Amino acid sequence: MAGLTVTVCLPAEAADDIEGALTKALAPFDSDAYPDYNPVDRGMWDSRRIRGGSDGHGFAVAPGYENDSRLIHDEPALDGTPRPSAPGVCAGGPRALLDFSRPHLAAERAVAASWDLWHSLSAVHPAAVPLGDFVDRWRNDPTAFPGDRPEDAMIAAYRAQPLIKAYLDHPFCLSMGFLVDSDSMEHPVMGYRGTRAEYIREFTWTRTPNTDVLTVDGWWLEPYKQGVDAVHAFCEPELCPHKPELPAVWPGSEAYLADLPGDTIIVRVHCHC
Repeated sequence: MAGLTVTVCLPAEAADDIEGALTKALAPFDSDAYPDYNPVDRGMWDSRRIRGGSDGHGFAVAPGYENDSRLIHDEPALDGTPRPSAPGVCAGGPRALLDFSRPHLAAERAVAASWDLWHSLSAVHPAAVPLGDFVDRWRNDPTAFPGDRPEDAMIAAYRAQPLIKAYLDHPFCLSMGFLVDSDSMEHPVMGYRGTRAEYIREFTWTRTPNTDVLTVDGWWLEPYKQGVDAVHAFCEPELCPHKPELPAVWPGSEAYLADLPGDTIIVRVHCHC
């Protein structure tokens, strides 16, 4: 398993110590605790970070709660770089503060932020030379980008431009584009000829959000094509006598989350295992 996203559901009293509550809820599924504590089939993660507000994979904030201190936002990247939430998006909070009215609303807001960031940076940095110009130089002039790996040098030179660097180093760029070699694809916002609204419609991902869910009562639900795998936090996987109260429709974690009590705290967590 390279990575997965789980939405952790916490009781209302967790609000005073989100990190402590997450640690307690996720501990039974820590694969690093195996074999001393956790059964191998229950080891779901070995590292984790709160994430979803900066990349649009979190939740849309309900109107009027945009600055509410109870909202939960992304932890910094591994190198310490801050990951601010896109406007109107967060990584979690009390369910009543989150907007489930449209399934792709958080993604739309994040894509809008990618547009707005590009245009705000374009107003303060010199215009950038398009990627295609660098590729043409690399193909037509063997000395244009010296070194053992000219393709890498070409990409590095393109990316070093102040406008390009400022944009691609910001989480709101959403990692769109493909910068690795001569077949690289520039970020779609660069040189886009349509309107802001057209850009949002074209580049908002429309796959219905669907994550693993860790329920308040300790069930880790994994969606799959024919139903749900459920692992209990408090039992040996093969010996568990309990039955989870599965949602009526799955996949569809967002529908499940939308029906939780308003004071339930839900948090998007990206896990590695």
